Amino acid sequence: MLETNSQTRKRGLSLAFLALLLSLSAPLVLGAAIFGSKVEYLDYDTSFTLLTLNWAPKLATISLVFALIALLVSLFMAPKRTGPFALAAVIISGSVLGGFYVYERKLKSAPPIYDVATDWQRPLTFSEKLIKDRGPDAHPVEDNPRVAKGSSFEWDLKPVADVNAATCSGAQPVRNANITADKVAASLMHEGYMIFGRSPWRIEAVYRDPIYGFKSDIVVRIDPDKTDVRSVSRHELSDLGRNCTRVMRVVEILKAM
Repeated sequence: MLETNSQTRKRGLSLAFLALLLSLSAPLVLGAAIFGSKVEYLDYDTSFTLLTLNWAPKLATISLVFALIALLVSLFMAPKRTGPFALAAVIISGSVLGGFYVYERKLKSAPPIYDVATDWQRPLTFSEKLIKDRGPDAHPVEDNPRVAKGSSFEWDLKPVADVNAATCSGAQPVRNANITADKVAASLMHEGYMIFGRSPWRIEAVYRDPIYGFKSDIVVRIDPDKTDVRSVSRHELSDLGRNCTRVMRVVEILKAM
């Protein structure tokens, strides 16, 4: 009888430990996706679309179900010995799924755009050199972009200019005679941008997301009467409001010069 109980506890411990190992599969996939994207070994579709949005949540769901079973079993077999492993597995898998739930909520609440500018009457453009650097798979930089068809019931096919006006009111031209290209370049570098090109009236820079390393491009156009800013993601289908945040931050910097 004692031997049978010992074997039962060992099986329970093995099940709980296996659940813990399985719960680490989703974080490991996410880690590989982030690292591969950051060093530019994996492209956007592989690192984010496939590994992050497809494989990781599926693995987290499977591991959570297995972890819950292991936790239930541990309560009857050896809760003090196996319970902590099973509980840890539930927490890890549940945390990963919770993160995806938060992401989905943000995705639904943010307009499905990746382009923000302070002037759509005379659109800011990028140099041919920067367009080439963006690559053929990047989003096109258009003078009058529209929200992609089928991406949102609320914003479907609406001009991005109208979406900007409704959701990013802080993206406005700056009128400050103290603005110079040197000051703009120095400020952008201080904010973590990489200066791509510059002239007395224009600054182009590249921003890299600190987690995945996804790139967005920004241009600052200095006119005699006002200064404008535009920021465009390269691959993100929805920027979750990040381009708006970046443009407004640059606007604040320009006003303070």
